[in-house]
Amino acid sequence: MRFPNLRYGNPTEFAHYAMGMPVADLARTLRRDERTVRDWLSGKQRVPWWVPEYMRLRQMEQADIRRQMNMAALGPRLGIVRGDVIELAVRRPKKEPQITDLRLDDFDQARIAL
Repeated sequence: MRFPNLRYGNPTEFAHYAMGMPVADLARTLRRDERTVRDWLSGKQRVPWWVPEYMRLRQMEQADIRRQMNMAALGPRLGIVRGDVIELAVRRPKKEPQITDLRLDDFDQARIAL
């Protein structure tokens, strides 16, 4: 048996599926009030049995759709940087042209030969 009491769902399982989702989006997905979802996540209220089941089914459906469309799985938005960090070069200040600067036209061999 996954969870001994069939009337209530596993709060840890619900927290796993809810990880990385804002409470407002989670409440809209579950069609419940934000306060209710926040109480479920904090453990103040028991989680109904259908909530973790719905979240699990939703995750499986999204994974199947991504597989059918040949898309890679999106990582959760936790603020973790993946890959190498690239430091961009500092932009040099724009140089104003000076009168003493050489011009390319002065050294163009085609013009000198004419």
